[in-house]
Amino acid sequence: MSHTRKLKYHEEKLLKKTNFKHYRRENQKDVENIGRFGLKGKEEYAEYTKLVSQYKHVLKEISDLSDQDPVKQKLLGDLSEKLYNMGVIDLKQPSELVKVNASSFCRRRAVVMLVKKKFAEHLTQAFGLLSHGHVRIGPETIQDPALIITRKSEDLLTWVDNSAMKKKVQEYNGILDDYDLNN
Repeated sequence: MSHTRKLKYHEEKLLKKTNFKHYRRENQKDVENIGRFGLKGKEEYAEYTKLVSQYKHVLKEISDLSDQDPVKQKLLGDLSEKLYNMGVIDLKQPSELVKVNASSFCRRRAVVMLVKKKFAEHLTQAFGLLSHGHVRIGPETIQDPALIITRKSEDLLTWVDNSAMKKKVQEYNGILDDYDLNN
Protein backbone atom coordinates (compact mmCIF):
# COMPACT_ATOMS: atom_id res chain seq x y z
CA MET A 1 0.00 0.00 0.00
CA SER A 2 1.52 3.31 -1.09
CA HIS A 3 1.21 6.18 1.24
CA THR A 4 1.06 9.68 -0.28
CA ARG A 5 1.89 12.77 1.65
CA LYS A 6 -0.61 15.49 2.35
CA LEU A 7 -0.48 18.27 -0.26
CA LYS A 8 0.93 21.60 0.79
CA TYR A 9 -1.30 24.67 0.71
CA HIS A 10 0.01 26.05 -2.60
CA GLU A 11 -0.20 22.57 -4.20
CA GLU A 12 -3.84 22.28 -3.18
CA LYS A 13 -4.59 25.70 -4.64
CA LEU A 14 -2.96 24.77 -7.96
CA LEU A 15 -4.75 21.44 -8.22
CA LYS A 16 -8.13 22.59 -6.87
CA LYS A 17 -9.88 22.52 -10.26
CA THR A 18 -8.16 19.38 -11.58
CA ASN A 19 -10.24 16.23 -11.52
CA PHE A 20 -7.87 13.25 -11.61
CA LYS A 21 -10.64 10.66 -11.66
CA HIS A 22 -12.26 11.96 -14.86
CA TYR A 23 -9.29 13.64 -16.49
CA ARG A 24 -10.02 14.23 -20.16
CA ARG A 25 -7.32 12.75 -22.35
CA GLU A 26 -6.36 14.05 -25.77
CA ASN A 27 -7.13 11.88 -28.75
CA GLN A 28 -3.68 11.12 -30.19
CA LYS A 29 -4.98 11.06 -33.78
CA ASP A 30 -6.45 14.55 -33.35
CA VAL A 31 -3.19 15.90 -31.94
CA GLU A 32 -1.27 14.42 -34.90
CA ASN A 33 -3.71 15.95 -37.41
CA ILE A 34 -3.52 19.35 -35.74
CA GLY A 35 0.24 19.32 -36.20
CA ARG A 36 0.22 17.73 -39.66
CA PHE A 37 -2.18 20.26 -41.17
CA GLY A 38 -0.98 23.36 -39.31
CA LEU A 39 -4.20 24.00 -37.42
CA LYS A 40 -4.27 26.66 -34.70
CA GLY A 41 -5.62 24.33 -32.06
CA LYS A 42 -8.26 21.86 -30.97
CA GLU A 43 -11.05 24.34 -31.63
CA GLU A 44 -10.21 24.64 -35.33
CA TYR A 45 -9.98 20.85 -35.68
CA ALA A 46 -13.28 20.53 -33.81
CA GLU A 47 -14.91 22.75 -36.48
CA TYR A 48 -13.79 20.33 -39.18
CA THR A 49 -15.04 17.32 -37.22
CA LYS A 50 -18.37 19.11 -36.67
CA LEU A 51 -18.60 19.76 -40.42
CA VAL A 52 -17.93 16.08 -41.12
CA SER A 53 -20.54 14.96 -38.57
CA GLN A 54 -23.12 17.22 -40.23
CA TYR A 55 -22.11 15.80 -43.60
CA LYS A 56 -22.43 12.22 -42.27
CA HIS A 57 -25.90 13.06 -40.92
CA VAL A 58 -27.01 14.32 -44.35
CA LEU A 59 -25.47 11.25 -46.00
CA LYS A 60 -27.39 8.97 -43.60
CA GLU A 61 -30.64 10.79 -44.39
CA ILE A 62 -30.01 10.29 -48.11
CA SER A 63 -29.04 6.64 -47.69
CA ASP A 64 -32.24 5.97 -45.72
CA LEU A 65 -34.23 6.70 -48.89
CA SER A 66 -35.39 3.79 -51.05
CA ASP A 67 -32.85 2.46 -53.58
CA GLN A 68 -35.41 2.81 -56.38
CA ASP A 69 -36.03 6.45 -55.53
CA PRO A 70 -34.58 8.63 -58.34
CA VAL A 71 -34.13 11.50 -55.86
CA LYS A 72 -31.64 9.36 -53.88
CA GLN A 73 -29.51 8.71 -56.97
CA LYS A 74 -29.60 12.38 -57.96
CA LEU A 75 -28.67 13.57 -54.45
CA LEU A 76 -25.81 11.06 -54.17
CA GLY A 77 -24.57 12.09 -57.62
CA ASP A 78 -24.76 15.80 -56.79
CA LEU A 79 -23.02 15.30 -53.45
CA SER A 80 -20.21 13.22 -54.96
CA GLU A 81 -19.82 15.80 -57.76
CA LYS A 82 -19.60 18.64 -55.24
CA LEU A 83 -17.05 16.89 -53.02
CA TYR A 84 -14.99 15.80 -56.05
CA ASN A 85 -14.87 19.40 -57.33
CA MET A 86 -13.78 20.53 -53.87
CA GLY A 87 -11.03 17.90 -53.96
CA VAL A 88 -12.24 16.11 -50.85
CA ILE A 89 -12.77 12.76 -52.62
CA ASP A 90 -10.67 11.24 -55.42
CA LEU A 91 -13.40 9.70 -57.59
CA LYS A 92 -16.88 10.93 -58.57
CA GLN A 93 -18.50 7.75 -57.29
CA PRO A 94 -21.10 7.63 -54.50
CA SER A 95 -19.11 4.79 -52.89
CA GLU A 96 -16.36 7.34 -52.10
CA LEU A 97 -18.72 9.40 -49.93
CA VAL A 98 -18.28 7.19 -46.86
CA LYS A 99 -14.50 7.81 -46.83
CA VAL A 100 -14.80 11.54 -46.01
CA ASN A 101 -13.28 12.63 -42.68
CA ALA A 102 -11.84 15.78 -41.15
CA SER A 103 -8.44 15.07 -42.71
CA SER A 104 -10.05 15.11 -46.16
CA PHE A 105 -10.99 18.76 -45.67
CA CYS A 106 -7.74 19.68 -43.93
CA ARG A 107 -5.72 18.41 -46.92
CA ARG A 108 -7.33 21.11 -49.07
CA ARG A 109 -6.31 24.01 -46.80
CA ALA A 110 -4.20 26.71 -48.46
CA VAL A 111 -1.07 26.10 -46.37
CA VAL A 112 -1.15 22.35 -47.02
CA MET A 113 -1.69 22.90 -50.76
CA LEU A 114 1.29 25.28 -50.91
CA VAL A 115 3.49 22.54 -49.51
CA LYS A 116 1.93 19.94 -51.81
CA LYS A 117 2.44 22.15 -54.88
CA LYS A 118 6.09 22.83 -53.85
CA PHE A 119 5.60 26.56 -53.22
CA ALA A 120 6.99 25.95 -49.72
CA GLU A 121 9.06 23.22 -48.10
CA HIS A 122 7.10 23.09 -44.85
CA LEU A 123 3.99 24.50 -43.20
CA THR A 124 5.69 27.34 -41.32
CA GLN A 125 7.17 28.64 -44.55
CA ALA A 126 3.74 28.36 -46.20
CA PHE A 127 2.20 30.37 -43.35
CA GLY A 128 4.82 33.05 -43.93
CA LEU A 129 4.18 33.18 -47.68
CA LEU A 130 0.46 33.61 -47.10
CA SER A 131 0.75 36.19 -44.36
CA HIS A 132 3.12 38.34 -46.46
CA GLY A 133 0.84 38.14 -49.51
CA HIS A 134 3.14 36.26 -51.91
CA VAL A 135 0.47 33.89 -53.27
CA ARG A 136 -2.66 34.46 -55.33
CA ILE A 137 -5.47 32.47 -56.87
CA GLY A 138 -6.31 34.03 -60.20
CA PRO A 139 -6.28 37.80 -59.63
CA GLU A 140 -6.94 37.64 -55.85
CA THR A 141 -4.17 37.58 -53.28
CA ILE A 142 -4.90 35.05 -50.54
CA GLN A 143 -3.87 35.42 -46.93
CA ASP A 144 -6.20 32.99 -45.17
CA PRO A 145 -4.37 29.75 -44.29
CA ALA A 146 -7.70 27.95 -43.72
CA LEU A 147 -9.00 28.67 -47.24
CA ILE A 148 -10.17 25.47 -48.95
CA ILE A 149 -8.52 25.19 -52.37
CA THR A 150 -10.82 23.51 -54.92
CA ARG A 151 -9.60 21.54 -57.93
CA LYS A 152 -10.31 24.48 -60.28
CA SER A 153 -8.58 27.05 -58.10
CA GLU A 154 -5.65 24.67 -57.56
CA ASP A 155 -4.60 25.26 -61.17
CA LEU A 156 -4.81 29.05 -60.69
CA LEU A 157 -2.51 29.03 -57.65
CA THR A 158 0.56 31.17 -58.45
CA TRP A 159 2.88 33.88 -57.18
CA VAL A 160 1.82 37.53 -56.95
CA ASP A 161 3.35 39.53 -59.83
CA ASN A 162 5.59 41.77 -57.71
CA SER A 163 6.54 39.02 -55.24
CA ALA A 164 10.18 38.69 -54.25
CA MET A 165 9.66 34.93 -54.09
CA LYS A 166 8.53 34.86 -57.72
CA LYS A 167 11.71 36.69 -58.74
CA LYS A 168 13.87 34.29 -56.73
CA VAL A 169 12.20 31.25 -58.32
CA GLN A 170 12.52 32.69 -61.83
CA GLU A 171 16.16 33.61 -61.19
CA TYR A 172 16.87 30.08 -59.96
CA ASN A 173 15.16 28.53 -62.99
CA GLY A 174 16.97 30.90 -65.36
CA ILE A 175 13.80 32.46 -66.78
CA LEU A 176 13.96 35.87 -65.08
CA ASP A 177 13.05 38.64 -67.54
CA ASP A 178 14.93 41.89 -66.89
CA TYR A 179 12.19 43.90 -68.59
CA ASP A 180 9.66 42.76 -66.00
CA LEU A 181 11.99 43.85 -63.17
CA ASN A 182 12.09 47.46 -64.42
CA ASN A 183 8.33 47.74 -64.91
